[in-house]
Amino acid sequence: MLREVKAKNPRTARILKSREPQLIEGPKKTLIFHGAKCPQPLDTVLKTFHALTKPHNILFHKKNENLHPYENSESLEFLANKNECGLVAFGSHNKKRPNCVTLARVFNSELLDLVELLLLPPRDGEVIPPINELVMDVGLGLRPMMLFTGSPWDDPTSTAHIILKSTLLDMFKGEETTQIDVEGLQYVLMVGAEEPQDGLSPVIHMRWYRVVTKRSGHKLPRVELQEVGPKFDFKVGRTRQAAPEVQKEAMKQGKRPNEEARTKKNVITDSMGDKIGRVHLGKQDLSDLQTRKMKGLKRRAGMESDDEEPTMEDMMEDDVISDSDEVEELEELEEKKSSNKKARKN
Repeated sequence: MLREVKAKNPRTARILKSREPQLIEGPKKTLIFHGAKCPQPLDTVLKTFHALTKPHNILFHKKNENLHPYENSESLEFLANKNECGLVAFGSHNKKRPNCVTLARVFNSELLDLVELLLLPPRDGEVIPPINELVMDVGLGLRPMMLFTGSPWDDPTSTAHIILKSTLLDMFKGEETTQIDVEGLQYVLMVGAEEPQDGLSPVIHMRWYRVVTKRSGHKLPRVELQEVGPKFDFKVGRTRQAAPEVQKEAMKQGKRPNEEARTKKNVITDSMGDKIGRVHLGKQDLSDLQTRKMKGLKRRAGMESDDEEPTMEDMMEDDVISDSDEVEELEELEEKKSSNKKARKN
């Protein structure tokens, strides 16, 4: 584990905060270096990755001994964290794994996942030329159009190919933009996988093509692909997948700056700019609703519940009672009037 660095002043605190995982990250940089031995074919692979990922990479020319990513990853994490790189391409050569390229991704100053690519010798007696004899004709900072062919890339059970595809996309995608200039689409990266046979790992073919447009006699030009650069054939070696909790945390995304706010349900804005909302209520219970107090709605002495409807006899009794009450009120009023008249005469 890396030691925890505590900030001693506000400037150091800002630097440490900028190195923390961000919800919206910029283009990832790739750290490219090799171990104690680096044959010429392996050097060509690393230099090719360096040429196609400029300016988002850092290349080390000196050899680095005692680096074993699968056994001890502290040195690899230290170099990646010191150079602020989220991707690592490490080349190593030994008798057991000759010409091995280890691709790794770093999250929160720790290795997220790793995958090994074992470089195979060229077919038909061809030789991988050194990087100074290759002419790529690719502009600085251009992103390739990537093409993955073969059924292993779509197989959800093939963990190695899923990690490899995701790592290559992170390495070559560059900066994220909403607008793309057609003139910038100059080359294609094709990664093909053969069909697996007898439980053996399929061979991975990596090719580069330059996009050439020619006259077609119509409005749209005729597009042709011209093969450039070296031909690499790999075989997938060891892989190490990230833990599900760390993978979920690494794939978390925040709200983009130009992303529109999510529309809320049942909330609209009218032509005057007023916000109108619709509230859906459940089924209402009207049994306990307070109604107007009147004698006709009072509970009778002989009724079992309030839900029973009164009979015609009850209604007639209510009418008789109400009529007698009115007569009594009229008699009281007449008595008051007569008493008032007598008082005035006296």
